Amino acid sequence: MQRNNLTRIICALLLMAVWGMTSCSRQRTVYANYEHIDDEAWEKTDTITFDVPALETAGTYREKLGLRLADNFPFMSLSLEMEIQVLPKDLIFSTQHKFSVIDQSGNSKGKGLSLQQYDFDIDEMQLEQGDSLHIRVAHNMKREILPGVVDLGFILIKK
Repeated sequence: MQRNNLTRIICALLLMAVWGMTSCSRQRTVYANYEHIDDEAWEKTDTITFDVPALETAGTYREKLGLRLADNFPFMSLSLEMEIQVLPKDLIFSTQHKFSVIDQSGNSKGKGLSLQQYDFDIDEMQLEQGDSLHIRVAHNMKREILPGVVDLGFILIKK
């Protein structure tokens, strides 16, 4: 009987140790926000902005872009211009991205039924405690008005 109790205690301690190790390595979403595109028509002159409040801890952060498209999105990919301003340092990073939404077979790479959800990794950056971000995103497509874009989101994950 004492042997069973000792076995239970050892198993419980091992489970707690494994749980403790995995919870420390988990990534944590610190910011996630989606902006709705009016009338599902994103004009070239419309810039979508996101403001990430001051971060509680320093570390490596992963940036992701979320996208929700309707069935009437007419292209196989989406070209975006992105500007990230790190405050209070006033550092500005400007990048261009092209995201494929349709595979070679003509199938959507997104998930969903009436709307397709896409998640794209952008980059990683080192940020300090107290840093905040101001993000501006604009499309860089040939059409002035881009139909079918329903929502655009920015996600920041602490690694």
